[in-house]
Parts: sequence; structure tokens; C-alpha cells
Amino acid sequence: MIGVHMNNSDESNELEGKVDTNSRNKTQSNDYAETVEQKTQDIAASVGNLISKRRQIWEITLNVIRRSWWMILAIGMIMWASADPGVLNLFLLGISFIGRLLFAVLFMVVQFGALFWFISRTRTVVVKPGDDKQVTFDDYWGQPALLRLVKQWISLLGDRDKFVEMGGQYINGLMLFGEPGTGKTLLAKAMAGEAGIAFMSVEGSTFRGMFWGMDTLKMMTFVKKARKLAREYGACIAYIDEIDAVGMSRGGVMGGGQMSGMMGGGMMNGALTRLLYEMDGISELSRMDTLKARIRKMLGKEPVKRDWHVLFMGSTNRPDVLDPALLRPGRFDQIIKVDRPDRVGRKAIVQGYLSKINHDVAIDVDAIVADTPRATPAQVMSAITKDSVRRALFANREYVKQEDIDQAIQEQLVGMANPIEDMDPVLLRQVAYHESGHAIVQHYVMPDQRISRVSIVRRSSGTLGYMLPVDTVEMYGQPLRRIVSRIMVALAGHLAVKVFMGEFWTGATGDYNMARMEFRNLAVHGFFGPPVSELYRDVKELQFSDERVERIWVSLEDQIEKMLVEHADEVEALVERLLERRDLSNKEVLELLGKNSLQLAQDEGVEMESVLEQIGTSVEGLEYKRRQAKITASKVDSDTTKTTNS
Repeated sequence: MIGVHMNNSDESNELEGKVDTNSRNKTQSNDYAETVEQKTQDIAASVGNLISKRRQIWEITLNVIRRSWWMILAIGMIMWASADPGVLNLFLLGISFIGRLLFAVLFMVVQFGALFWFISRTRTVVVKPGDDKQVTFDDYWGQPALLRLVKQWISLLGDRDKFVEMGGQYINGLMLFGEPGTGKTLLAKAMAGEAGIAFMSVEGSTFRGMFWGMDTLKMMTFVKKARKLAREYGACIAYIDEIDAVGMSRGGVMGGGQMSGMMGGGMMNGALTRLLYEMDGISELSRMDTLKARIRKMLGKEPVKRDWHVLFMGSTNRPDVLDPALLRPGRFDQIIKVDRPDRVGRKAIVQGYLSKINHDVAIDVDAIVADTPRATPAQVMSAITKDSVRRALFANREYVKQEDIDQAIQEQLVGMANPIEDMDPVLLRQVAYHESGHAIVQHYVMPDQRISRVSIVRRSSGTLGYMLPVDTVEMYGQPLRRIVSRIMVALAGHLAVKVFMGEFWTGATGDYNMARMEFRNLAVHGFFGPPVSELYRDVKELQFSDERVERIWVSLEDQIEKMLVEHADEVEALVERLLERRDLSNKEVLELLGKNSLQLAQDEGVEMESVLEQIGTSVEGLEYKRRQAKITASKVDSDTTKTTNS
């Protein structure tokens, strides 16, 4: 038993020894594998480091060669030339050739760049705060409502803080449109002077260029100048006069409505596109401002807050041709019509310009205002400050009189006097009868108008004479009977020549054109019936062979002839006075004429409105009145029938 036990113990020990040996062998194998793997990684890392070092050395070498290739080449050439004198001469010759080539290229580049810089400049007029040529709102008269609106926006140019705190955004553009001479440019200059900021003006056609793309370059230069002035003075008004030369619509017409020149300078779509872009980005920072902001940020400083603004302004006589993209909100936000001043506005304008000249204290301002209906501020300014002063100066006077202004106004309205010294007496008498006929009929059928002047002096406009009526009360709407009365006045001159000289003469073309235009006005306003037929689709297609028009025309001529015969003594008296004086004022004309219905009514104390209601009622062939009477009669018959049936 003991022997058996010992044998079993030996076997157990032997088994344990084998297990220990296997464990040691496995451990040694794992250690060896780890060692091999570590050595492999070390070798790979060493190789990678070696490759990386070689790559770095190669990159450094290439960088040195790139940066100093010219120096290496020069050293090599010098060493080569020192070994062979012929190579030195070749080297110097090459350097000389390269230098000349570079100079020629540089000269061409500079010359071409200077040329484009010169032709890309815009001819601008700059008004800075403090300049003597500034004007303010005190120099702008006659448009109080417009002035109030503009002042509101101008006040924000100088002080925008409260406006911005409320969340408001300042407008980018303000468009002025209206007839020539209504004061659009003057208003823009007054805005600049009132706000105490810079004002830069340019004419629209200035952006045209002889080369393609010059218009864009000029627009960029213009905006750059405006921004520079805005930074210097806090704000700048960039004003483009006659902006339709730049902003004409790009659609609907081939080439944007403009023919391109041989070098492409005729089209200005580039200028318009650039203007649209600049107006969209006018509040964005420029490249220089962006660079300055980055530098301040790197230095740990806050960026400078922008405190300047560019307000674009434009003016045009033709707003209908402007591109819609130019007029949308966000670009030209405010579109303002600068209209002709009314009577009150003209009085302020006349008084304003009279204050600038030496004049007689007895000048009748109301008479000047009455003689200038629908006149523009430019016409009033020219008549008072230019023509009247010239007339007074050459009349050896140191002040302006009423007659100087009256004659200056006539020159503005009908042209400069250009008399024919040796006109045939018969022709001169024919002109006198013609104008007297106008005056007589005007006096009696339109008593609510005043005859300002009658003249048989030829004018620069081409007319041999004229009769100038003005409204005593400015009317912005009127009854159709006044149009009929104007037709009678237009036809009266030609008929007066026939009645008193026995035959028709030439000289009625303008009068007949006026009569035809007034008949068109009657047609489109329903005088001949509802304007729904083909006849009224286009007023230019009105057929004057229409029996209704012809009947009224003939009827009016008959009445005019009767009136001229009835007042023949007045016609003859007026003709003789015209042949004697050649030019008659309102007072001189009224001395020769009888009292019309309005004057008689005023003598009797009758209200003017009741008299005006009777004007034109004697005109035969008034289809409108007959038609209204028929409508009224038919309504009465209808009501009577309904009552009877019930």
C-alpha cells in the first residue's frame, strides 16, 4: 500500500512539472512576440522619422531654392562667367534684354491703367459744409408740404440714434420726379445745406464711356467718393441728376432700350447693375473697414461703430422709363413728385426772388402771380433775377420796375420779341384782326379768365402775334362747357379775318390743332355719349368727319361770326390800337371793350358762381345737355307710367 502510494505521488509531481514547463514556454513565447512586435514598431517609427526628416530636408531645400532661385542663378552665372568671359557678356546682354522688356511691359500697363483711371473719373460737383455756394431750405420756396416731408428725413441724417433705437432703418434712396424746372436739383442742394453734410452731384450721362465696362467703373468711382465724403462728414447725399440716363428699364426693348456703341460704350446696363448692387450693400462694411475691424479684434479692441450714411438721390422727368428694380423699397424707398407750385406757392417764390434784387417798392406781387399760371420756379427765377434786371440795367435804372418783370415774363412764356420792321401793312392788319378776334370772344364767352396781353409782335417761338388769357381762379377741374368755350376762342381768330377782310388767310394751323385737341377732350369725357365704342379707344383716332362733331363745329362758327359782327366796333377799335401800339396790357384792352357778363354781375352784386353757371348755355348743339334732358324726361315718363299702373 505504501509503495502504491509513492508511485502515485511521483506521477503527480511529474504531471505538475510538465504543466509548469508548458506555462513557462507559453509565457516566453508571448514575451518574444511582444518583443518582436515592439522592435517592428520601433523600426517602422525609425524609418518614418527618417523619411519625415528627409522630406523636411527636401522641402526646406525646395523652399530655399524657390525663394532664392534668382540668387542661386546669379551666383551660378557669375561663377560660370568668371570661368569664361564670353558667358559674362551673354549674361549682361540677357539682363539688359529682360530689363528693357520689363520696362516696356510696365510702361504699357501704367499707360493703360492711367488711361482707364482718367476716363473712369466722373465729373462731379461737391458741396461741403461751410462752402459759400450752399443753399438751405430758406432758399427753397413754394412747396411747404414737400418741404415738411424732406425735413423729417433730413433730421435723421444728423441724428439717427433714437430712430435706430426704435428699430427703424434709414432709407437708402430718395427719388424726385417732375416736370423740368420744378426745382428738383435745388431741393437736393437745399437738403445738403440744411443737414450740414456733404453733397455730391453728377449728371446721368456722365457714366457713359467709350469702352465696354467703363460705365461700371465710373459708378464704382462715384460710390467710392460718396463713401469717402460720408466718413469725413458723417453723411453724404449722392445725387444723380437725370437718372433715367442710367436707370432706364432693361426689359421690353432690345439692348435695354439703348443701342450699344462700337466699343460697347452705348449701353449702361453695367452702371445700373452696379448701382443696384451698391444700394443693396450700402450699409455693409468695405474691405478696408473689414481689415481694420480684424486688426482691432486681434489687438483685443472692439471694432469701431459705423456712424456714417450715404443717401442716394435721383431726379428725372420720365419716371415711366425707369427700371422697376431701381424703384422698389430698399433702394429708392421714397418717390416724391415735385409739382408746379400753386398760386400761394408762386407768390412765395416771387417774393423770395424779389428779395434778392433791387426793385421798385410799388411792384404788384399779386399781378405777377396772376400772370404766371402753371409757371415753374425756374421760369419765375429767370424772369425776375435775370431778364428783368438786364432790362432795367440797359434802361439806365438801378432798380427793377413792374414793366421789366412783365416783359420778362412774356419772354419766358411766349418767347423773345423779334419784330419784323418792314412787315406789309395788309399782313400786319390781318394779324391784328386775328388776335382781336381771339380777344373779343375770350372776353365775352370766358369772363372768368383775364386777358393778360394782346400783341402783334413776332416772337422767337415763331408766332406773329398772340392773345394770352390767364385764370383768375386756378382750376384743377372744370365743367365741359369751358372746353366748348375754349374751342370758340380758338376758332375766333380765323373767323375774324374772314368777317372783316372778306376771305380766309393762313395762320390758323395752331388754332385748329387746339380745337381738335379740345374736341378729343370732350369725346373722352363723354360729351358725345359714353366713350365705349371703337371711336374712343384711342383719342388720336377721333374721326372729325363724325356728323356730331361737324354739327357742333359749324354751329360754333355761326355763333362766333354773329358775336364778332355784334361787337364789330370793339374789334375795329382794338385793331387800330394794336396797329398803333403793337402790344397791349390787360388794362389797355379793357378800356376798349364793353363789360362782359361777369363784370356786369359784379357791378350788380351777383355772386360769381351763379354767373359761371350760365356761361356756355347759349351754345347751340350741346349734345350733352340735350342728352341729359332726354334722360330726365324718360325718367319722368317711367315714373308716371309706374304710378298709373299702380
